[in-house]
Amino acid sequence: MQLETAKSIPQFSLPSSGQRTHASAPKQPSVSAADVVNLTSQLAIMIRSGVDIATALESAARQCRRPALAGVLHEIHDAVIGGQAFSDALRKYPKIFSSAYVATVAAGEASGHMADVLEQLSELERSRLRLIRSIRGLLVYPLLLLAVSLGVIGVLLVFVLPRFAELFSDYDMTLPWITQALIAVSQEIRGRWWLWIPMAGLAGAAVVAIPTTEVGRRVWDRLLLHAPMIGDVTRTLLIGRSCRLIGMLMDSGVPLLDSVRLARQSSKNSLYQALFANIEDAVVNGRSFASALSASTVVPPAASEMLTTAEQSGKLAEVSRMVGAYFEDEGETRARQVVSAMEPMITVVMGAVVATVVLAVMLPVFDLSSFAGKG
Repeated sequence: MQLETAKSIPQFSLPSSGQRTHASAPKQPSVSAADVVNLTSQLAIMIRSGVDIATALESAARQCRRPALAGVLHEIHDAVIGGQAFSDALRKYPKIFSSAYVATVAAGEASGHMADVLEQLSELERSRLRLIRSIRGLLVYPLLLLAVSLGVIGVLLVFVLPRFAELFSDYDMTLPWITQALIAVSQEIRGRWWLWIPMAGLAGAAVVAIPTTEVGRRVWDRLLLHAPMIGDVTRTLLIGRSCRLIGMLMDSGVPLLDSVRLARQSSKNSLYQALFANIEDAVVNGRSFASALSASTVVPPAASEMLTTAEQSGKLAEVSRMVGAYFEDEGETRARQVVSAMEPMITVVMGAVVATVVLAVMLPVFDLSSFAGKG
């Protein structure tokens, strides 16, 4: 294992969970992840071509078309010119450059392989962005289909059905039970819209706010990891991202223990944060890295087995990166399969609901036609 690797890395320190910002940190502008990826690639190319980091920062700031990012680059450049380490200058902007990013850069400074490290960072972040965009693209059609279907149902209930209800009330005929039920729902919504609209808004706000609480976040994270269909995809994507990050950090010279801590800080899932806390505890107390993985229910068994073998063979960093790349690709493939399965399910369910509403309208119409023919 590489527990003792890079013990002498200068300027390398991990912020504690409560130390997210520096007391004298400058104002944090809004910079997109894509801009950070492009900046990292640009710096890697310039440094590999023989340009020093200060000149590369000055050139990047001059060419940057994003005023917010250009201002940050000018400030980082001034700090580096003033004798500050590049990683220390980055650490002042935790909302732009994550702890893992800064720690990897610090390791690159210490090892003298800054260009290689920046290329790895760029590849890692570009892969993450590509995965996010891919999943968002997959979800567009199902969500659009769901929204259109709900809109059609709302129009039928609120505007179409009440007009037919007025027509049916003029005739002495018994309406089907499904029509009576939907008319009652329509009348309730139209009669007390001032109650139901705010309640719907509050329900939506509660759904958004619940994951921000400690208990709600744990429930939501557990649901993502254990729900049918979705849980398998989430576990695969999370272990892929985490393994790839740990492998990249260790390859850059960051010790295993610090790599695990950075992976915990980078994870947004509370169950995975707890997993990395257990791994950290195992490593500190002399147990194997893989022992905590094997005992976890949120890690795919195949990943646990491969990492156990890698630790025993002394190739944990290399295999972690390979495992991460494999499971990220596998997670994206499974996400496509889940979305492909969701589309017909949503179509059938929403079609059945719309058909029920239409049937509730048309059945009395048929009865009314028969009634008029007999009259």
